[in-house]
Amino acid sequence: MRALLHRYGIALGVVAVFLALFALMMPSLLGRDATRDHSTFRRNPWGCAALAELCRRAEPPLRVETLTQPLEDLANLTGPLLILDPEEPFASSELDEIVHWVEGGGVLVVAVQGLWDDPVGLGPRGEPAYAGLIAALGLEVVEGRAQLREATPAVRSRLTEGVRRVAIRTRYTLDVAGSEAGGGEEERISLRPSELRAQLTGGGGIVLGSFKHGKGQVYVSSDAEMFANAMLGREDNLQLAANLLWPQARQQTVYFDEYHHGFGARAQTASAPDPGPLNRALLVVAAALAVFLYGKAIRFGAPVQVFDPRRRAAVEYVEALAGLFRRGEANEWALQKIAAALRRRLSAAVGLPTTASVEALTAALAERRGIPIGESAPLLADLERAPAEGGLSGRRLADLVQRASDLEERAALNRSRARQTAHEGRGTSGH
Repeated sequence: MRALLHRYGIALGVVAVFLALFALMMPSLLGRDATRDHSTFRRNPWGCAALAELCRRAEPPLRVETLTQPLEDLANLTGPLLILDPEEPFASSELDEIVHWVEGGGVLVVAVQGLWDDPVGLGPRGEPAYAGLIAALGLEVVEGRAQLREATPAVRSRLTEGVRRVAIRTRYTLDVAGSEAGGGEEERISLRPSELRAQLTGGGGIVLGSFKHGKGQVYVSSDAEMFANAMLGREDNLQLAANLLWPQARQQTVYFDEYHHGFGARAQTASAPDPGPLNRALLVVAAALAVFLYGKAIRFGAPVQVFDPRRRAAVEYVEALAGLFRRGEANEWALQKIAAALRRRLSAAVGLPTTASVEALTAALAERRGIPIGESAPLLADLERAPAEGGLSGRRLADLVQRASDLEERAALNRSRARQTAHEGRGTSGH
């Protein structure tokens, strides 16, 4: 493993970096939008593109107009205006125009998502972007303890016709602004509790309410998720959207505010700005980096041999080989190799060829190494006879190996003694 990492470590690092970069850019490269924005330009689960598509494809179809300018001139609007969970606050002039437009007969649909406890969704003053609009309408958003999963009709009306329950995802409800909230500088409409008509309720509070102002009508919901792409097809959400829009669209037109979703001064298109050029540039940079690092990892020439500085003890090799022989039941083969090696070394020690007979070898050992024939002959005979018998046990093999080792040691010791005696004899004769 160490040698593998040493040789291919750079290449593996290149692959890891490339995969990490690709994983980071994959949602954008595949066209996945992870922005939690209830805009009709968003086709992700949180967007409201499905609602706009429903208006275009239903029968009779409704013409969808997206407003990408500040809401300071609404005189030409001939249908309901939908403000779905705005991401940017409203200017005071916009609030005045909205209230004036409703008073003259406009239909306003506002849906918000409670974010009072989410620092990411709060503005500079520590309040959501929709706070000014809700205050101008004389309402407030109340946070409950439990997460609400569904809302049910509070009354039977044209809005709730055919609606049994609506899937929602919030813990916020609506209420008329109290005395503390009612004195705010942004309030344009002062409501009495009896003027807010509950259309949908959940958890004991109003999830969708309506009230009249002048000649116009206002619908306010504390859950924008009910109109989102992922929720529109659940329960009776689709029926509620149809009841809300079609009867109000007098000129077969509905208007969606996109200016407060950050799409101000952009062309009225049906899709979000294309992030493709940036993604392709990042992909090219990542590919260039991968090619560069891969080129640095290639070696032109013979591979460098890596030596392991650690050395194993000789006994480890012996034990490994012994285990191999035991598993393979190769005792007879091992004994043949040992006997042949012993014959070769003994023959060389006494100056005989390896093909010499046992009798000649034992006689030479007795003459030149002082080993009696009665000791060497039985051992050599056993070494030649044991493999042919078969069924050689490990204990028998060990005994023969030990006897062969003792014979070699004795022959070497006798030779050493003979040399020492000869050396001493030459020294005595010299004196």
